[in-house]
Amino acid sequence: MRGYPALLITMLLFLTIPPSSAQFDVSVAWVKVEKNPVGEGELVRVEAKIVNQNTEVSRAFAVSFYYDETDDSHLIGRVFYDSIYRYRIPSLIWDTKGKEGEHTIIVHVRDEHGSNYGYASIIVAPTKRKNADVLITEVYYHARPHRNNEYLCIANTGKEEVPLYGWYMTTEPWKRADAQNRIVFPNVTIRPDETIYITQNATSFSFESGLDADYEYYNCSPAPDMERNGKFIMANDGGVVCLKDPYNHTVDVVVYGDAAFHEGWAGKAIDGVGEGVVLKRNDSRDTNTSADWEYNRTFIIGQSDFQPWHGMVEGAVAFCSPDCSYEVISEALENADTLRINLYMFTNPFIARILNESTASIQLFLDGNVIGGIPMEERWIAYVLNRGGEVRYMLQDEEGGIYKRYRYNHAKYVVMDDACIIESANWGMTGIPPDPTYGNREWGIIIRDGNASAFLETVFDADWDPGFQDSIAFDEESFTHGKPPADFSPLYHCPHGEYTPRFSPLAVESRCNVTIILSPDNAEEELLALLDGAKEEILVEQAYIEKDWTGGVNPLLKKLVEKNESGVRVRVIMNYNPGYHSTSAMNREVYGFLKERGIEVKLQGDMDIHNKGVVVDGSKVLISSINWGENSVRNN
Repeated sequence: MRGYPALLITMLLFLTIPPSSAQFDVSVAWVKVEKNPVGEGELVRVEAKIVNQNTEVSRAFAVSFYYDETDDSHLIGRVFYDSIYRYRIPSLIWDTKGKEGEHTIIVHVRDEHGSNYGYASIIVAPTKRKNADVLITEVYYHARPHRNNEYLCIANTGKEEVPLYGWYMTTEPWKRADAQNRIVFPNVTIRPDETIYITQNATSFSFESGLDADYEYYNCSPAPDMERNGKFIMANDGGVVCLKDPYNHTVDVVVYGDAAFHEGWAGKAIDGVGEGVVLKRNDSRDTNTSADWEYNRTFIIGQSDFQPWHGMVEGAVAFCSPDCSYEVISEALENADTLRINLYMFTNPFIARILNESTASIQLFLDGNVIGGIPMEERWIAYVLNRGGEVRYMLQDEEGGIYKRYRYNHAKYVVMDDACIIESANWGMTGIPPDPTYGNREWGIIIRDGNASAFLETVFDADWDPGFQDSIAFDEESFTHGKPPADFSPLYHCPHGEYTPRFSPLAVESRCNVTIILSPDNAEEELLALLDGAKEEILVEQAYIEKDWTGGVNPLLKKLVEKNESGVRVRVIMNYNPGYHSTSAMNREVYGFLKERGIEVKLQGDMDIHNKGVVVDGSKVLISSINWGENSVRNN
């Protein structure tokens, strides 16, 4: 009997060892979707219950989720486990974007007996809106240092209101919807032709752009906020910006710089731009290519985008320097009640005296970064006129964080009551000389028309606007722009020359067509159209012409050559003063270029040509302050 206990122990030990036939045995108990039906583009959670039929055996395994077919192209994803006791409930998110229709969710798990499957049905309903004509129209991705005012603009180019609830912008459209960064629109509607501006910081945006943002997304000011998920900052070297609807459909996309993305975009990216430059769509047609964003000009943040003004006017007075400009301008200023004057440079003390003695309301806007610095004469004039009127500079001071909207404020015009003066001349002793025997060749005109003057008043107000960071009030204490030293006094001296005046003012009493163009807004296109319309003759008189622009030969020169080859007679006069080294070198180069192509060209050395004029077919005249250099046409 003593041997029984030993035998019993041996048998118990044997029974606790799993039989060699025990196998890993799992099955799919059920498959569920959290929502059915779902809208195409929604993210839906799919889960399953995996049951261990033999709890005494556990090993690592994977659960595979598919839709419709069990191949790699239909794989939703896999969930991996190291072990299982009684059951596991794996789940994952299925992105239904592009999966419209009826589908079967298939869950697969493999054990030692083979494959086990579970199934669930789901309907993915259509959600894509047709003809949602909302486009991204502006992208400002390369903000200036410490501004934090990147911005985007969208516009409704269609004829119907579009609700924006749940729509969002993202710079990561290649990611699954829940992984994308995004700024989300509130429950608002965008009307036909309406634009919406959204920015990082609405205060900083307004400071540089002159506009009020509709929304901001970094909660920096009282402006309404957009919901932001993740970090939303556009890359300076290149990136993608997408407008999405609530179902992750791409409504519009912009690809720029060194980025590549092909959902909703074809071909190369838009060329990258530098600091302070805005990408702008060129019209409402959308080809989803970089061609939609190509311009000759560069848009700096805050610049205007005026269309040309066209109108029929009842009368005008044409004049020129040195012959009669002082006579015409001084009389006009003496009789004006309101004067809005925009000039690159103003050093003529005789005109300043007329203004100082005037009872007119005066606003004087000047460039604050003229080549060579602000002359003492201009500082004195600004000081004197600021006592009874208002004087402001368009000024750049990068060290002080002030950036100009334009390279130079190169304008030369006056808005007065129901008339305006447009000319090529600065208000200096050579531009508007009191003595007509001395001075530059300049052209000018007074247009007597309330609509024309109202248009230029709008332009003036846009440039003058004190809300812009670069519109700086005259400060007499400024070392560089303020009141000159106490011992300075203007020189009231009229230089006398050898020129014999020949031209009197020309009063135009008949109705005539007038087009007012602006640089950089529309000048290049309008100048090319003027030249292209010539049938018989083009006469050009220019201070200087720059031969090579970005991308090749000056397009205005190319047009002159083209018209000459078509049989139109082209004659060109350019200034030649050896004292002006850079422009004289330019003009010599252009002289040779035109001569080689059979165009009549002259370098004028007897009188300084400061004009920027054109006559076409004896019936169309360009009077302007726009030199034929790339900077003048595209940046000033």
